[in-house]
Amino acid sequence: MTLLLLNLFLVFAPQFGGGQCGCEDKPQINILAVVNDTKITKQELGSAAQNRVSELQNEVIKAREVELDKQINRLLLEAEAKMRGISSEQLLQFEVVSKVQDPTDTEVRAFYDERKERIPGDFKTVKPQIISFLRTERERVEATKFANALRLAANVTVFERNVTPPANEDDLNRVYAKVRGRSITSRDIEKSLSALIFKVQEQVYETRKQDLELRINDLLLEQEAKRQNTTPALLLANAVRAKLPVITDQQAKAFYEQHKAEVREDFDKVKFQIIEYLIGQEQQKLSTAFAAQLRQNAAVQIYLTPPEPLKQK
Repeated sequence: MTLLLLNLFLVFAPQFGGGQCGCEDKPQINILAVVNDTKITKQELGSAAQNRVSELQNEVIKAREVELDKQINRLLLEAEAKMRGISSEQLLQFEVVSKVQDPTDTEVRAFYDERKERIPGDFKTVKPQIISFLRTERERVEATKFANALRLAANVTVFERNVTPPANEDDLNRVYAKVRGRSITSRDIEKSLSALIFKVQEQVYETRKQDLELRINDLLLEQEAKRQNTTPALLLANAVRAKLPVITDQQAKAFYEQHKAEVREDFDKVKFQIIEYLIGQEQQKLSTAFAAQLRQNAAVQIYLTPPEPLKQK
């Protein structure tokens, strides 16, 4: 019996739509930074950053929807195992694992032939992984059937399908479901998801921070160009592109020799790609230095703050 099988049983859950994220660690102010009296708000972040933030927050919304059913399944499994006088792992071994047959060689071969263009490696090499995958899928089906059977036989009352984040401390006591007399509360769900929520908070912060840094640099560039009565493109060309060094064949060759094991191509075939890469590296250094120079003479206040680890309730 593996932890994977136990997870297969617990993750069975119907999907419900809607919900809020509730994964901001604190109320977020709308103004993320002020640059020389010019405000940068959350709405001014790039579409790519905003889409990524939405994707991350949706992970938490979906996780809440799944977590309620995971906890229902866990309680049902524990209660059934206790009634039979065995462990949860032994129960799954009897009701799930023992009912799953290994895939035949014909089935494994058919699976490979249908996907061989997308599978790296020959049939002999990947055959064990295919067998493991097919067996896991069959265990998933059996686990779902067993979970459904336990639900039909048990006294499960679900009070709310749409699992939303707690609005306050008292809201943590909200009961979402009862399984054989045992309650599943908002506190139970939030505690289980605390690590995921904090991870999402960190990723949201980093996404916003990276885009905010770009917005600040762009704004400083525009302000400096206006002060010099020129355009941002011309200013950047003079400050960066005009100072780019010439990358010689010897420098490209030295880079190639240092990274030959990763390149795996003859030098002549990749020389111009290496030169372009090295030029890009130099351009990045000059751009970073120029941005730092602009910041030295500017008043930049950043209000975006990193998340604090969630306290266990």
